[in-house]
Amino acid sequence: MTEDELQALAARIAEAILRRPWILGPVRPEPPGPPTPGQLPAWAAASQQLGDIAPVAGRKTVSGRHRPAYDALTAAVRAAAAGRGPAPLPGGSPASRAGTGGGRMVPIAVSNRHVHITQADFERLYGLGQQLTPERPITQPGQFAARERVKATGPKGSIEGIRIVGPARKATQIELSAADCRAIGLDAPVRHSGQIAGSAGITLEGPAGSFALPEGAIIAARHIHVSPADTARLSVADGDRVTVVLGPADRRATLSDVLVRSGSSHATEMHVDIDEAYAFGVRNGDSATLVGRPTRTRARSGGGGSGGSGHRPLLTERDVDPVAARGETLSDSGPYRLTPLARDRARALGIWRDST
Repeated sequence: MTEDELQALAARIAEAILRRPWILGPVRPEPPGPPTPGQLPAWAAASQQLGDIAPVAGRKTVSGRHRPAYDALTAAVRAAAAGRGPAPLPGGSPASRAGTGGGRMVPIAVSNRHVHITQADFERLYGLGQQLTPERPITQPGQFAARERVKATGPKGSIEGIRIVGPARKATQIELSAADCRAIGLDAPVRHSGQIAGSAGITLEGPAGSFALPEGAIIAARHIHVSPADTARLSVADGDRVTVVLGPADRRATLSDVLVRSGSSHATEMHVDIDEAYAFGVRNGDSATLVGRPTRTRARSGGGGSGGSGHRPLLTERDVDPVAARGETLSDSGPYRLTPLARDRARALGIWRDST
């Protein structure tokens, strides 16, 4: 085309645009006039609704797709940011049921009532020279569910068929749920395994005999076993206390002060009892997620008192109840520093001990 022909074409295009604009004008309208006192001007960004940017269902868009309403979008964003749900963006996939995700997730194991027993006590129930018979291995290395079972009797009733977990231990203990304890009239404390001093007494019975166990009946405190290979991934060490999120959306719970046990004899999984599993809507194989930083209370120098340079975590009033649930006592010379309200709460719960 010649220069004159190009100029003529440009003029015709300009004329067509002026007659019928095909380029969209600005979205923001021109100011309609002086502003109304107490109201945002219509062209101010602060006066726009989210629906102007992300239309809700029922409002037609060019693409024909609709984004969720504001409250649903907000909830989804918060859940995704906390690692508890899928991203609220196209391509966000539902969270898997357990163990398939990475990050700081651990599988859940629901622990039913069971007995750990010494060889001597086992022989009192099953006969001299008898040994535990492995039926199947369990997740924790070297442990197994035995074929042998016992009957446990409390002040108001009995529970039969309680499985023994082997191998034999140095001390006999029975781990029950709170519902079990209520059913047989037992006042058992919440304790970690092995912490049986001052716990409830109970009678154990087998085919060859029975005996009264003066202490050893406990409600097992929730805890997490961590293998050495997973400590770096989970950012934890033996003795840490962590916060855990678990359960489906309609039963989700956040549990604080969960004890971590780690070492060569541990395989990674979180243990909750039957009552907790029902309350949180979880089952074997589901996942729990560790959130935040662990509290490390295990390192104390000097062996006694509060001397040395070891860090003593600060307890607030709301931290005292879990300590009481573990059967621990508090004092000024203990492993924690306490706020004044925490000290008052400890006194109210009867777990405060004056330093001597």
